[in-house]
Amino acid sequence: MWKRNLAAYVLRTQPATVAVEQARDFVDSRLGEWALSDLAEQVGTIAVELVANAVRHAGTPLELRLHRGDGYVLVEVVDHDLRMPQLISVGPEDERGRGLHIVQALSVRWGATPAREGKVVWAEVEADSHP
Repeated sequence: MWKRNLAAYVLRTQPATVAVEQARDFVDSRLGEWALSDLAEQVGTIAVELVANAVRHAGTPLELRLHRGDGYVLVEVVDHDLRMPQLISVGPEDERGRGLHIVQALSVRWGATPAREGKVVWAEVEADSHP
């Protein structure tokens, strides 16, 4: 289904742990500009998990894209690794493997789409419509 995009921002960064902090700050700032600060924790957590996965598994330069539409916020992370993410079973003692489960729990839908030189991992969050 096509959705109207009202605004979009892009953060380009390198595959380093500092990218996770940059992602959180980027989301907080953009959502503040859009008067959607009430979604900062939810959207920020999604962005952090997706960026952390890209840093850990892809190890390539990446982009964090944040889109605001009529009734939604879309988080996208673009990397240059062709391997698609997979939900894995995790036990209570496992220290890794929870990121996509968190993304799934916090979003109305999520997925991954192959791109020309990698992939786009995305998650959508419902947001009140704002003028």
